[in-house]
Amino acid sequence: VGQPRLVETGELERGVRATGYVRGSAERLDEVPGSAMQWVHWLRGGLRERYADVLGDRAYAGMLVALAIGEQRGIPPAQWEVFRRTGVGHLVAISGLHVTLVAAAAGAIVGWAWRRQPTMVLRWPVRKAQALAALVAAAAYALLAGLVIPVQRSLIMLFVVVAALLCGRRPAPSRVLAAALLCVLTFDPWACLSAGFWLSFGAVGVILMLITGRPARGPRWRAALRVQMGISLALLPLLVLMFNAFPLLSPLANAVAIPVVSFVVAPLVLLAALLPLELPLHLAHGVTALMMVWVEWLSALDMALWRQSTPPLWLALAAVLGMAVLLLPR
Repeated sequence: VGQPRLVETGELERGVRATGYVRGSAERLDEVPGSAMQWVHWLRGGLRERYADVLGDRAYAGMLVALAIGEQRGIPPAQWEVFRRTGVGHLVAISGLHVTLVAAAAGAIVGWAWRRQPTMVLRWPVRKAQALAALVAAAAYALLAGLVIPVQRSLIMLFVVVAALLCGRRPAPSRVLAAALLCVLTFDPWACLSAGFWLSFGAVGVILMLITGRPARGPRWRAALRVQMGISLALLPLLVLMFNAFPLLSPLANAVAIPVVSFVVAPLVLLAALLPLELPLHLAHGVTALMMVWVEWLSALDMALWRQSTPPLWLALAAVLGMAVLLLPR
């Protein structure tokens, strides 16, 4: 092993504490995984190879692999540029939205089956069975995704909610978010150096601010649109401060990409992970290709990305405060 060197800030936020290199040839001593996490990584590698065999060199194969196991190395730089200019990169990085959908699907399936078994219903309430099934499914998906920060946050929040439900309590949403924040920083204090940490918790905070304690008015699509617009506006100061840019057409791109990826592409990708079928992957790639026609057209527009020099910190904080005032109830 060569002489190690000091790690940089970007490596600390990715969990790298020291680096080195191996001289000469490397030899695998044991092909059988020896620990639980090694089994998880072995499973992730097997899924990646199976997806690569089915999809080959198709244009969006890397996106589907990223949705399944959280590995983004197969996404070419040109696609990342499209994501950056349209603000849809959060969809190919497994996020809280994907974990929530998996948990909701598992809870719905278990609830449907539980209600049809009178003996089980009399022994344990349906809601508690659904909550436990949702937590187990979300934890399995989180392990498969590599436990990145947005996934950690969502899993911890779900754990707090399920634990409260099983104990007969109803915690305030703000306390659930605070508990998730505390747990993430306890297990990984360097997470606060990541831009994804601030954007992830900031987005959830905005969602809670927009939906908690407000009466439901109008159709659901209008409420979803209001939340999406609120997130886009509220995160604008952070994006400018961290990346010196902001995707102006993000609401238009996400209005199509979020429902397509969440309710069509991601379920097909996960179905292919559970069952040895090739058809779901082919369907998922076809739908992704159709979606990317719209996203790439928006990305090609000159007005897609607003570039801005880094503002002073006091001005960014004032902008955050101003956005918070705009999102308050009228």
